[in-house]
Amino acid sequence: MVDEQRKINNKQLLAAARGNGNVEELLTDPKYRHPEDIDEYLFDINCRDVLGNTPLHLAVKSESVENVNLILDAPLCDVDLQNHDGNTPLHLAVQIRDQMIRKAVVTVLIDEAGASDSTRLKNKAGQTPKDLCGIYCPDDLDVVRLASPPTRKLHQFLDQDDVVSDDEEESE
Repeated sequence: MVDEQRKINNKQLLAAARGNGNVEELLTDPKYRHPEDIDEYLFDINCRDVLGNTPLHLAVKSESVENVNLILDAPLCDVDLQNHDGNTPLHLAVQIRDQMIRKAVVTVLIDEAGASDSTRLKNKAGQTPKDLCGIYCPDDLDVVRLASPPTRKLHQFLDQDDVVSDDEEESE
């Protein structure tokens, strides 16, 4: 019974994320919680539609900053999942036409949800989110900066065994 209810609720969540329902209700109403564990949802926050889109992908596509925030607040929401085209929610966010919505969604994905790994992921066309910025929003410097992979410092590539200390004596 619980598995069947979960499938139905997954479909409702996907529809709501598309803008055809109430995401907040699904996330807050006790009827969408497991009867024996109120902390567990009766849906998978990372469920997928036939194109591999998660509720987060769909909320980004629907350009609903509110739904993006609600979904990101759900436990276990994975911001770096790729759909069948290889796009993460960040790939889709940089394509939003409205500059204010685009910046708000990209900002929440990067700064609040930690989607920095998505900045390095390529879709099936071989494009990173920054590459897509060059097509969809080349003049939006804030979004281009946010969608750029963080620079790595040399110490991130080295472990302690690779570093020579002044205290170490030279061996002969």
